Amino acid sequence: MRILLIAYEFPPIIAAQSLRWFYLSDELARRGVEVHVLCPALPALPDYPVRSHDRVIPHRVWPGPYVGLSQRLASNALKRSALSATAGDTTPSVLLAVYRLIRRGLDQVLYPDLRTEWYPFAKPKLRALLAQYPFDAVISSHEPGVDLLLGWWAKKHFARRWVIDLGDPLLAPYTPVWRRGLDRRFERFVLDRADRIVVTTDSVQDLLCERHHLVDRSRFLSIPQGFPTRREPGDQLPPTWPLPADRMNIVFTGTFYRDFRSPERLALALRALAAREATLTIAGDNARFRALFDQIPNVRFTGRIDHFQCLALQRQADLLLNIGNVQAYQLPGKVYEYFGAGKPIFHLQTGAPDPGAELIQALGAGLVVENDVARICESLAKLIEAWRGGGLNALFSPQRDAIRQHAWESRAAAYHQLLSSLG
Repeated sequence: MRILLIAYEFPPIIAAQSLRWFYLSDELARRGVEVHVLCPALPALPDYPVRSHDRVIPHRVWPGPYVGLSQRLASNALKRSALSATAGDTTPSVLLAVYRLIRRGLDQVLYPDLRTEWYPFAKPKLRALLAQYPFDAVISSHEPGVDLLLGWWAKKHFARRWVIDLGDPLLAPYTPVWRRGLDRRFERFVLDRADRIVVTTDSVQDLLCERHHLVDRSRFLSIPQGFPTRREPGDQLPPTWPLPADRMNIVFTGTFYRDFRSPERLALALRALAAREATLTIAGDNARFRALFDQIPNVRFTGRIDHFQCLALQRQADLLLNIGNVQAYQLPGKVYEYFGAGKPIFHLQTGAPDPGAELIQALGAGLVVENDVARICESLAKLIEAWRGGGLNALFSPQRDAIRQHAWESRAAAYHQLLSSLG
């Protein structure tokens, strides 16, 4: 079997869809599938420390004028970064702020966003690949939306089987107001034309069918995120900050959001608890939330660290922290990573229903508590007391065989079956 994956977000990019396809393509390749990947060339980003399978064949194309030029400037800036930091020069951070400001403006000009500038450069390569190889299927990974535009072009002009893999719906809570009507229409357009639609939760399928009044659900398949089970040399890197051996180590890896994944009540609970026997290590791009945790004992922000270092950090934790999203149709991949770490999860339930809470409870993988200051304080105090007596893990009875079914091998098996059914 040979497939073509259109994935703007693919290694070396670190993002949810990039990691999803890093693991899925590797597992599909292990099953004998030849996976060709149309993706952008981003030379300023460091390579993953873990190599892809030899049957995963990337075809890299210049990303377009803005990102392409930015990559060249970033490469030059990286060469000067050590010297600039030593000299106290803040130029790189100023340039990054300017880059983000301009990019936000260009996101309002191109549809669905700036990354559509890749389209005219990727399309000739796409045409050449489709003419050269008899692909069994073309898969568009969303987001970004440019992958769907390219996939539809391939479907229209080469009549190949087209699968769309929706990490999120096109119309999502973070969609700008001006774009909501366009996203709704484009979402319906691709749903009508795809041969198969892969979503990451059943609730996304329900949302899309309700939103667009779809009756036939036979083209939908839910293939959630997963976790790696293989320990490659590259993911044995130590975490940036070693965890203290004399405290209960709580670890959070990921990103907070004010609107739907806020740590505000957690911070209030930790401030009230003032537990000096516990350390909370927060890994991710969360500097804007630092003020919430000011003067709370033993809270540490590592900043953004490598994905594989995050996995190592999770495995060294005593307790893994997760804050549930307000929206019910999204289950972050971090939850599955936590399953792979084999450590108990402390999950704060914010919304109802909460698929993360339901899954954690069904698998016996952790403790779910309401995202309420008093409940958090009470539960953490009990967990710390159990840790102090050496009995923290004894509080939990994870169903390890059931958890194993959420590994990337199982996700790839479901994908392989889907692709085989296309005929």
